[in-house]
Amino acid sequence: MSTEGCTAPPGLLPSRPRADSSVRRLHAPGRAAAFAYRATLVLSACLTLSACMGPSGGEGPRKQTPAPSKVADDAPEIELATAPALGWGEHIAWRHLGEGLAEAKSSGRPVMLVVHASWCGQCKRLKPVFQDKELSELTRHFVMVNADQDEVPQTRQYAPDGAYLPRVVFLAPETGEVDPSLSNPRRGKDRHYYGPTDDLVGTMRKALAIHGKS
Repeated sequence: MSTEGCTAPPGLLPSRPRADSSVRRLHAPGRAAAFAYRATLVLSACLTLSACMGPSGGEGPRKQTPAPSKVADDAPEIELATAPALGWGEHIAWRHLGEGLAEAKSSGRPVMLVVHASWCGQCKRLKPVFQDKELSELTRHFVMVNADQDEVPQTRQYAPDGAYLPRVVFLAPETGEVDPSLSNPRRGKDRHYYGPTDDLVGTMRKALAIHGKS
């Protein structure tokens, strides 16, 4: 008997044992379940984050604080009265006599001086005229002064044809003197007297044509 080892015929060599496919199939469902679980966690986190964020995916619309408005540098300055109106129009920027003369000289605007007294009935009749819209607009081009003649006796210096009441005189800004040409054209005497029906607005326009700033 031969002592050589046995040799298997060609093609019949023993092969390596193969893993059973059934074992692989047993592990496959476990991996799928783990993947599905992780996917569920990721999806849940995304949904939670989406709920916290705005509809566009960002942080949502933020309220913007409006920038503070700036007043234009060239806005006209609002003038306020520094003297009491005494019933001659609270909307008019009245000045005291001395103050008005100084302002006229520095600004180049003529002075419109209204002289009156508390006991004067004709003065009370003239007061409503100063509520007129056109007259009120024109006052912005003057330095407006109203003074009680009894309380401010210096007003008697501005009486070219008498210290009657009421009287309205216009002073040149350069000199502070009464312009005698600016008077009531309807009157032959007491030419600076004005009643409710007189054309005070017309005289104001004439004053601005002569002494107004160009």
